[in-house]
Amino acid sequence: MKKFVPIITFALLLITLCAIGIPYYSYTEQAFAADSVALPVLMYHSVLKSKNGTYIVNPSQLEADFKRIIDEGYTAVTSEQVINFVDGKGELPNKPIMITFDDGHYNNIYYALPLLKKYKLKAVLNVIGKFSDFSTDSGDADNPNYSHLTWDEVAEISNGAVMEIGNHTYNMHNYKPRFGISQKYGESDEQYVAALRNDIDKLQKILFEHTGKQCRVLAYPFGKYNTIAENTLVNMGFRMMFTCNEGVSYVTRGKPESLYKLKRINRSGKYDVETVFRKVKTR
Repeated sequence: MKKFVPIITFALLLITLCAIGIPYYSYTEQAFAADSVALPVLMYHSVLKSKNGTYIVNPSQLEADFKRIIDEGYTAVTSEQVINFVDGKGELPNKPIMITFDDGHYNNIYYALPLLKKYKLKAVLNVIGKFSDFSTDSGDADNPNYSHLTWDEVAEISNGAVMEIGNHTYNMHNYKPRFGISQKYGESDEQYVAALRNDIDKLQKILFEHTGKQCRVLAYPFGKYNTIAENTLVNMGFRMMFTCNEGVSYVTRGKPESLYKLKRINRSGKYDVETVFRKVKTR
């Protein structure tokens, strides 16, 4: 008799649901919704007053986006919140969204940081190690038009509560000798994994030295990725990887792999805010 109890219980549940007007498919959809959540991720690059383009927005566009995020009821979440949700250690707000900035431009803290604070939003800033090395060592820093963050600025940001730091490789944000992190022609898998580890771990060590924090987030340069790279990064301890694939991803409780190829929406300066948020709402 005991083996029939779960079946009887389930049958009674279905009868009860139908009796009160809730069809079974609605019940299962609600259960799914609790475990799998749509996560739009906005991708910004440079913020400049002087011009805009495919990878450049002006401060007015950025503020319009941030205001719309609030008006639409979205909550900007951190990588830790999303990772904890997937690990079953926490919940996400009703309408989560992530804000990311790639390349580590100085103008991200000159123009974007004050706006993030104004609207009480969070963001991930993915830095390129070689660029920050140059700004630090050359002293040619703090120019919104072309400078990248110095390591002191990265440390200062990391100590705040608004921007977290992500890895965008030390020196693989190039078209040659490989395109981003792609495997070179004739390069063995072993050589390729060693090259990935050497470059990415170099930036990991620099970031830890300056921030005291272990980075668990990486943005693929130019959005280029492959299975070997993904497996290597997971083995190195990364939990969240951003692509440049256009769209909205779902993150799922109990499925860490749902964080390994997160889609993003490139915020082109050629778009108006309505176009951006049509993309945000597209599933």
